[in-house]
Amino acid sequence: MFQPKPLNIFNQVILDGYILPSKYILGPAIKIVLLLTSAYGSAFQLSWMSFYLFSNCRYTSKILLLEFSFHTTDVINLLFTCLVIVFGFNMDHFREFISTIQLLHIETDSFAVRKIKRNRRIIQALLSVAFTIYMTLYIITAKGLSIHTDNPFVFILRCFHAGLFRFGSLFHLNMICNICFCLKAAFNQINSQIANLNKLSDQSFGHLFHKIRDLRQKYSYAVRSTQSAEQLFRYYITRFYMEYFAFVTMNIVMSFGRKTRFDSSWFLYMLIDAILFILLTYNLVSVNNLSRKGMEDLYELSFKLNTFESCHENDIFIARMALSDVGFTFANLFTINNSFITSLFTLSLTIIITLASFIYQ
Repeated sequence: MFQPKPLNIFNQVILDGYILPSKYILGPAIKIVLLLTSAYGSAFQLSWMSFYLFSNCRYTSKILLLEFSFHTTDVINLLFTCLVIVFGFNMDHFREFISTIQLLHIETDSFAVRKIKRNRRIIQALLSVAFTIYMTLYIITAKGLSIHTDNPFVFILRCFHAGLFRFGSLFHLNMICNICFCLKAAFNQINSQIANLNKLSDQSFGHLFHKIRDLRQKYSYAVRSTQSAEQLFRYYITRFYMEYFAFVTMNIVMSFGRKTRFDSSWFLYMLIDAILFILLTYNLVSVNNLSRKGMEDLYELSFKLNTFESCHENDIFIARMALSDVGFTFANLFTINNSFITSLFTLSLTIIITLASFIYQ
């Protein structure tokens, strides 16, 4: 059975980009940050929202019932977030990811390293802007809604915990995107080497046989790295998609009944969430797509192989790519790919039309 390489040499390319200094990445620092932000912020927000629901629940109309459902979903999401951080975030999977992907030596590919660093700068800038806009909007809207009910201390406390929760969520999102950058670089490196096999002038039996076997081993390392990352973030990704589509569905349904002027704050909230959704989904789907990109080159290579051993190695490689559904999953039930996102949008649209017809008929 495959055994990961011990973590004796830190790979700076892989360990950078997680907001925290790289020397703290493999210790308990990440779990502590998430406990102090997402878990603690969720616990406070959960207490506040539960009190709000019990003291303000009304069932006098369908619209009020929808708003109550919206806040109930918020409470469930906060509870799920807290449980995910406390029980569903295992740093052993992260260490396995680091130790396995180091075997691919992606730091030796200067083009891949430049691309990873550029993507890290872009994602960190976008997340910083998103956090700033979110907190500005939260302070403005919360102040307008609670100016007659909350004293300044409670208001500041609510803003502080909302900021903690949002920072923890964006910190988690940054981790996933950063890991996806490394996985995409690994699969791109393998796919590039597969494509180069078709261009080599040396088509001798020994050369092709050993090159294909070496690439199969690298592909196995990349797949195992992806599996470790998937196990680490499985529950967070599940929570993210459940939260996003639940809130988008109810926000759109409630917007049909708006009788006032255009709400710019509501639009900005929706825009920020959509941008974060696109960032995460694009990177998750890209990992799945790149894991199968080399199949066509392997098929073309089969025409140039004239020995049983080389053909057998190539057939095994093609079968592995075709049958392995590599990537991140939704609750270990569905792989995050193009079909999954399309199905989720279709389901959400159906629910929106059904709810709108029921409420506003």
